[in-house]
Formats: sequence, structure tokens, C-alpha cells
Amino acid sequence: MKLATPIQFAALLLGTVLHQGSQAQQSTVFGKKMPATGQALQDFVPSGWKVENQVSGDLNADGVADIAAVLVEGKNTADDRQRGLIVLSASTGKGYSVLGSNGKLLQCQGCGGIKDGVNLTIKNGVLIVSQYSGSREYSVYTWRFRLDAASQRLQMIGIDEEEADGMVGKGATVSTNLLTGQQITESYQYDEKRDRKVILSSKKAKVAKSVTLLEDAVGSQ
Repeated sequence: MKLATPIQFAALLLGTVLHQGSQAQQSTVFGKKMPATGQALQDFVPSGWKVENQVSGDLNADGVADIAAVLVEGKNTADDRQRGLIVLSASTGKGYSVLGSNGKLLQCQGCGGIKDGVNLTIKNGVLIVSQYSGSREYSVYTWRFRLDAASQRLQMIGIDEEEADGMVGKGATVSTNLLTGQQITESYQYDEKRDRKVILSSKKAKVAKSVTLLEDAVGSQ
């Protein structure tokens, strides 16, 4: 697979922020009804689905750990099982409620090749979702979401993409801040002796600012 140009990266990234403005109901996830509240993550997992991985962290600065989880269809087959993302807000003594969900952001399980996988992190109030796919030539998509205080909805604030050839250690990244409209495109060569990426080129550009809810985010399938 030939590595795409930085311009192609930028076009692909901007394509992931379509479908703005639609209002997904928080009472459903992946087309199935959910309880308004629950005492544990498992209370919100739809029938026929299971938890692939999860992370806890404070998303609304109330001092209580919220939950983000990747759910996967519970089919008997190992591959081609749909993935979904669910985020729960915690309240002291009141359990959890759905803060947001998305069934179209992540690749299905087994669809990403040898490096197939999804990693979740909550850091400084930001939910970071990273999807890995490929083998020798691989890609990493990273989406960042933060709670908007006014609407109490999770909004996408940034997208990063990396495309690389692991055999030769060359790659390129595009990082887009959707709040400021700043985009940084870099190419790199991995230095094995120093165990780090050496930046070969870097370019800044301005793109349209965007506000996209978690429910409306569309990934690279």
C-alpha cells in the first residue's frame, strides 16, 4: 500500500467530521433502548453485546470517575463483530447515566488486520479514543472528546491520523484542532538507536473550525 500524501490525509480527516447538528437520543445505543440510570456499566450493555475494554476518569470535573467503554457484538465468530462506544456519567450515590454513545466511529473487531485494536484514555477531562489497523503498513486514528459545559454534551475537539510503514520506519501524521482550526502535518523517520521519531518536515495550515457531537462522529471504516 502506497502511503497517502499529507493533502490526502487532510481530506480524509475532514471527512470524519460530517453529519454535524443531528441530535442522537441518549436513551438508545446502537438502535436499542437503554435504561435512564444504572448502578454499573453492565446495566447499559445491550443484549447480544459485551464489553471489549473500558476506562474510568473524571470528564465533568465533579471529582467522581465516569466510564467510557468499547462494546462489541457477542457473536461466536472472532472477526467482523461491530464495535460501539458508550460513555457514562457518574453521580455520587446515584449510579450512572448515559453521557453519549456512538455506533459508527470504530471499525468492526477483526476488520483492522494484525494491528486491529482500540485504546481508551481519559486525561485532564478529555476522552481519547485511538483505533489501530494494518500490519507492516498501518494507521492510527485518534479522536479527542471533551464535555461542553453549556450543552452537557461530549464534543469532538481534535483528530489525529498517522500512516506509517513499520518496515522502513517512515510515516506521516496530521493533527487537527477542531476548536482553533489549526492543522499540523508532519513526516518522520524512526531512529532505532535513539528510539524516537525524527521529524523530517512540518507544515501548519488553517482549516474550518467545527463542532461535532460524539454521536455524530464518523470514523474511517
